[in-house]
Amino acid sequence: MNLTLKETLAARGLALNPWTGFYFLQSLLINLALGYPFSLLYTAAFTCLLHVLWRAAPRTQKILLGFISLISAFYYPFGQAYGAPNFNTLLAMHSTNVEESTEILTIFPWYSYFIAVFIFALGVIAVRRKREQKRGWSKTDWLCLAFSVGMIFVRPVQEIAWDGIFHISKVGYPVARFAHDVIASNEQVLEEQARLAEFANQKDSWNVVAVKPKYHTYVVVIGESARRDAMGAFGGHWDNTPFASKVNGYLFTDYISASGSTQKSLGLTLNHVVDGQPQYQNNFVTLANRAGFQTWWFSNQGQIGEYDTAIASIAKRADEVHFLKNGDFEADKNTRDDQLLKMTAQVLATERTQPQLIVLHLMGSHPQACDRTQGKYTDFVQSKETSCYLYSMTQTDDLLSKLYDQLRNAGDSFSMVYFSDHGLAFKERGKAVQYLAHDDKFQQNFQVPFMVLSSDDKAHRVMKARRSANDFLSFFSQWTGIQAQEILPRYRFISNQKAGPVYITNFQLQKVDYEHLGTDIFTTKTH
Repeated sequence: MNLTLKETLAARGLALNPWTGFYFLQSLLINLALGYPFSLLYTAAFTCLLHVLWRAAPRTQKILLGFISLISAFYYPFGQAYGAPNFNTLLAMHSTNVEESTEILTIFPWYSYFIAVFIFALGVIAVRRKREQKRGWSKTDWLCLAFSVGMIFVRPVQEIAWDGIFHISKVGYPVARFAHDVIASNEQVLEEQARLAEFANQKDSWNVVAVKPKYHTYVVVIGESARRDAMGAFGGHWDNTPFASKVNGYLFTDYISASGSTQKSLGLTLNHVVDGQPQYQNNFVTLANRAGFQTWWFSNQGQIGEYDTAIASIAKRADEVHFLKNGDFEADKNTRDDQLLKMTAQVLATERTQPQLIVLHLMGSHPQACDRTQGKYTDFVQSKETSCYLYSMTQTDDLLSKLYDQLRNAGDSFSMVYFSDHGLAFKERGKAVQYLAHDDKFQQNFQVPFMVLSSDDKAHRVMKARRSANDFLSFFSQWTGIQAQEILPRYRFISNQKAGPVYITNFQLQKVDYEHLGTDIFTTKTH
C-alpha cells in the first residue's frame, strides 16, 4: 500500500488503527477485572467510546482511562474471587485492617497479580499516547459515537421489564456499573452501621411468657466457613470428623444458612428479624438474659473485623464476654479455637443455680485454612489450601469432642448445638492453586453442619428434613424452653416435619429461593 492510498484511507477514517485493537484489549480486560460477566457488546461499545473521547477530548480520555486502569488493576484479583462489588465486599472494605488485607492478598494465585500489572501497564501506555494532528470527523467516528451513546440505554430499557421503571443510573457499561454498585453498596453498609449504632444501646423488648428449660447448661458453638460436604459426619467423602460421626445426638444433613458471609448470615440467624431487618437488641442472648439465664460469650474472632461488627454487638449483651483477639479480627491471628476450652472449663468448674447459656464463636475454617492448621493436613486433595480446609474440620471436630467431655464431666444436664455461619465456594477449581472463598451463587455456600447433642441422648440420629437458619430463634425457643410473644414456631424443629421453601439472602441483599442456586461440588481429585 503506497503512501497516497494510506493518506486517502486515513482521510476517510477507514485505515486500520492499531490503537483500536489496543483499546479493545483494554476494554475487554477492564470488563473482566471489575467482576462482571464478559460482554462482547459492551467491550465494543467502550472501545468506541474511548475512540470518540480521543477524537473530542484527548486529555479527558487520558485521565479517565488512567484512573479506570488503576482501579481495574487493583480490583482484578478480587473480581476473579468475589465478583462485582456488592454489600458484602463493601462491608469487608469498611472492616478490614492491614493484617486482614495481607492475609486476603496471599490467597490469590500469582497470575492474578501478573494480569493486574499488565492492565496497569496498558493504562500507562494509553496515558502516554501522543496527540495527533486535528482532522475532521469521519463516518466511522460518528458511527462510534452513535453506537456508544445508544448502548447507554440498553440495560435501563431492559430493567423496565423487571420493575416497570426506567433507571438511567443502571447503565450496562462495566465501568458505570462498577461506580453505581460501589456507591449503592456503600450506602447500604452505612445504613446498616447506622442501624447497628442505633440499636447498640437500646434495651431489648422481649415479652417472655414462659421459661421451662429442660437442661441446666446450654452451649451454642458457632462455626466459621464450614461446608457440610467437607465433613465426613455430614456426608463428606473423608473420615475427618470421628467424634461427630458417632456421638449420640441429632445431626441435620439439610440445614441451610441464612446468607453467605458472617455478619449478614448471623445477623439474620441470631436476631429477631422484622421486615427483613435484624433487630439487634432482640437477639438470642438478650432473650436468655430476659429469661433469667446466666450468659457467657467466648470468641476467637475479633470485636471489630471482617464481617464481624454486628456479631460483636450481640456478644457484648452477654453477662460475661471475652475475646481471645484484642480488638481486630486478625489481631493475634495464631490464637487457636481450643484456647476457648480454658474458659468453658472455668465456667463449668463452679456450681451455679441459674440455667447457663455459653456461646463459643470459632475461627474454624476461615480462609486461609492453612493459617488455621499451621499448614498441617492429612489427605491431600487438589491443593494444599483445600487439604488444610479438610483438616480444619478435624480440628473443629476435636474441639467439639473435648467440649462434650467437659460438659459430661461437669455433672449437670446439658445440651449443645453446633452450626456454621456459611459455606464457601471453590476458586481456581482443578488447579494447583485451588482455594475456597466467600460466594453466594451456589447451594454449597449455604449448606452447613447443624447438630444438637444432649446429656440424655441415647442414639446417633441423622435428620434429613430441611431446616433454615432463618428459623434459628424458633429452634432456640423450643430448645431452651423460653417462650416469647415475638417468636411463633411454625413446626417442631427437631423432627422430620416439613418446613416449607427456604430462602437465602445474597450479597445484593436480595431474597433468593435456595432451589434456584447452582451447585459447586466438592470433588475428590487428589492431584
